[in-house]
Amino acid sequence: MSKGLKIAEPPRRRKDRAAERAEPTVVAAEVTKFDHVAEDEKVQFNKRVTRRVADGYEIMAIRTRRKVPELLAEALTLLEERHGKV
Repeated sequence: MSKGLKIAEPPRRRKDRAAERAEPTVVAAEVTKFDHVAEDEKVQFNKRVTRRVADGYEIMAIRTRRKVPELLAEALTLLEERHGKV
């Protein structure tokens, strides 16, 4: 019978002596405040649809040279006209 797999020792770490000798340099950085403001009040919309529906919207977006979110917004307005607002 075989003895099985043996785990090798981790490689030895080299001591970087040049880094130890060098003095740390301080670089002044400009601090900017990060604001969490989304343009046009966009939110993430997670809804599962079939692959066929997703492909259909992507093909329609390519043919009409528009973006999928624009097509979804237009589809929503058409549905609201037909069935009323929710």
